Amino acid sequence: YPVLKEKDGEFVAQFKFTVLLLPGGTKKITGLPVDDKMVVSTLSVQDEEMKKVLAKSANPKKNKKKKGEAKDGDEAKEEAKDEEK
Repeated sequence: YPVLKEKDGEFVAQFKFTVLLLPGGTKKITGLPVDDKMVVSTLSVQDEEMKKVLAKSANPKKNKKKKGEAKDGDEAKEEAKDEEK
């Protein structure tokens, strides 16, 4: 990575991470979490739509079904079996 330099007494920071763009969604695979409340900048994003995109997680959680829950197709099969009895 290139070394960034600034005036004496000034600080420069870069936050990088790697994502996989998959059919099921985006998956963050490297990088550290960043608390954006600790970062102060003289610049900001003005576009509201872009702010919404940036606010989304780069590694969203998927809703997993619990082990005891049946899938829709399985439920129909089980109901048919119960009706036969």
